[in-house]
Amino acid sequence: MNISLSPEQERLVRAYVDSGQFDSWAQVIREALILLEERDRIRDLRKERLLLEIAVGIDQANSRQLVDGLEVFYRLRGKASERDE
Repeated sequence: MNISLSPEQERLVRAYVDSGQFDSWAQVIREALILLEERDRIRDLRKERLLLEIAVGIDQANSRQLVDGLEVFYRLRGKASERDE
């Protein structure tokens, strides 16, 4: 397999190899692919969690378990000030 890199990407790969962190350009590329897969898995998990939270919110709204908008902002403001203390 041939891989085309921009000059900046090639300099980055060479810098990693020259630093001794990696023995070859292939190791750099393998590590990059592992990190890319990990990023995709994390994004998918976050998406699933968000969809679940939206579904919970919709169920709460349908059963009239709503909180006044101003009350939500007061609570958020309180949590922010607790963090700052």
